[in-house]
Amino acid sequence: MNDIFNLLDFLVMLIAIFYVIVVISIGEALRKARNLPSTFTRKIIHMFAGFSVYTVPFYPHLWPATLVALLFTILVYLSGPRTPIKRLRGWFEVMAREEDVLAGHILGPFYYCVSITVVTGVLTFGAFLGYLPAAYYLMAGIAITIMMWGDGVGDLIGRRWGKHKYEIVKGAQRSLEGSLGVFVFGFIGALVAIMFFGVLVPQVPWNRVVAWECSLDIFSIIMLSLIAAALGTLIEAISPRGFDNITIPFILTPVLIALGEIMGVF
Repeated sequence: MNDIFNLLDFLVMLIAIFYVIVVISIGEALRKARNLPSTFTRKIIHMFAGFSVYTVPFYPHLWPATLVALLFTILVYLSGPRTPIKRLRGWFEVMAREEDVLAGHILGPFYYCVSITVVTGVLTFGAFLGYLPAAYYLMAGIAITIMMWGDGVGDLIGRRWGKHKYEIVKGAQRSLEGSLGVFVFGFIGALVAIMFFGVLVPQVPWNRVVAWECSLDIFSIIMLSLIAAALGTLIEAISPRGFDNITIPFILTPVLIALGEIMGVF
């Protein structure tokens, strides 16, 4: 068992789980203390809970990261107004929109968890089994962070200042202001992900366990961030309403992996 899972894997799992619970708890506390609407506290969770994937490089075997994502996928799915688990009722209240109340499930956050679980599962198991380079997770980190910050902040900007509306997919109205927010904060998110996964992680001691080598200079960092942000903005703009939490990671990750191979990142 030691060569597929060890104590460090378990400790990193606990850190990731604790982090997500803290983020959701902060959202709950803010909602109760300041009577904030769930549309706002939901975005706080949207923008920060996904940073749990930044623990992925610190798993000696990578694959246990998928268990953390799967755990929260199940818990979010079970969250609802009639669940017997009080904590999960609180999660529902802090993340539910009006349509979620009608459906009895928090669909957007559920899709958010599903996309992280699938992308993380494919890449970490692929790396663990030796079929994919571990460094490919750099691109998943970029895509997930763009979903978190680009989509998260862009939605808030669109709701507050979005005056120039457009609609590419029927029923999925966007605004130019919101899309600009997706691009700007997607670019910032991409930079954060690249600096972490592509620059910082190769320097940590765990890199002796996991091959996480990337070839990045300042030009490739800027270009990759700009292209990723632009693609993320386009994907968000053409996504059906409520499905951008799935389309951005699912589409953007493989496209960025292909782009990374072309640019010689790996």
